[in-house]
Amino acid sequence: MNKQLQAACHANGAGLDRFAAGDPAGAETFLRQAYRLYPEEPALLVNLGLALMQQGRHELAERCYRLALGSDNLRHRRSAAKNLGFLYLWLGDFQQGWYWHGQRFAAESFLANQWAGQPLNGTCLTVWNDVGMGDAFQFVRYTLPLVQRGEKIRLAVAASQVELFQRHLAWPLVEVVDRNRIDRHAGVHIPLMNLIALLDPDTSWGRGFKDPTWCLPPTLDCDSALGLCWASNPSDRTMHAYKSTSPEALVQRSGETGLALSLQANEADAHRRLGLKPAPQGWIDTLERLTRCRCVLSVDTAVAHLAGGAGLPVRLWLGAIPDWRWRQFPAQGTALSQLWYPQLDLLPQLTAP
Repeated sequence: MNKQLQAACHANGAGLDRFAAGDPAGAETFLRQAYRLYPEEPALLVNLGLALMQQGRHELAERCYRLALGSDNLRHRRSAAKNLGFLYLWLGDFQQGWYWHGQRFAAESFLANQWAGQPLNGTCLTVWNDVGMGDAFQFVRYTLPLVQRGEKIRLAVAASQVELFQRHLAWPLVEVVDRNRIDRHAGVHIPLMNLIALLDPDTSWGRGFKDPTWCLPPTLDCDSALGLCWASNPSDRTMHAYKSTSPEALVQRSGETGLALSLQANEADAHRRLGLKPAPQGWIDTLERLTRCRCVLSVDTAVAHLAGGAGLPVRLWLGAIPDWRWRQFPAQGTALSQLWYPQLDLLPQLTAP
């Protein structure tokens, strides 16, 4: 590795560290430096585009992603296309959004047998989730219209989610399997996010969906607690701090009072500080704990989607520039002003203590 590239990699790493600290402006400074040091690799602009996006500077973010599409590295081009797709979805340009998001699998041989909406004629369709666990909880609703018209659906999700979908999904699937154990070259399949683009490209049906996602387990007791989940996935360095807050700030924003019940895994210091018992690690246990909650206060993470699908009132804290799915477009019709779950609302934006 030459010194110029080594310096660029160091600056890129420093930018990721600033992301981890919840500082997208600081990340921007280092990521710009990385690209100046090594402009031969436009893929360095992918992270810069994200730093700009987190600051609401979508025009510059778009330019970064488009330049990054010129990388010689296929993996980096896919990453740029995926982020560009999310940016267009955020802007409400669903046609370009779904097109570019679909390019995240460019040149994969399994695209040859990806479902494009043709009659299945009794063939089992494998719907597999390639994104986060919260996406599986939220977007599994798109399998329901297929089931209702008599299609055979196999769902492939993270291993930790399999039993929850097997035991508690409110409609029957042929099978639920570990997504790491499927062969995408055998049989017809479609990624879960691509199913949205095919069935509901402007997301109006999904936003207005009101059916329960889960058959709830019996309530073990009636605490009528306030459920709290304040931190997102810590393994995602670019988004964890941006999506997370403190439990104190979460409660302050809501104005809610009463007995609190943690729905948060890990976060040992906060649990000790508040005298709360951490949530269990299993999703079925989390669903059972949710049945003891009268209301859930959460950041944008899988717990919020699990609670929303259970029909619970959810009050959601979002960062200043939220994920594309939380954008509302009332000028385009009332359906696109809805928030995916009938009892979900957004907490006011306040400065965290």
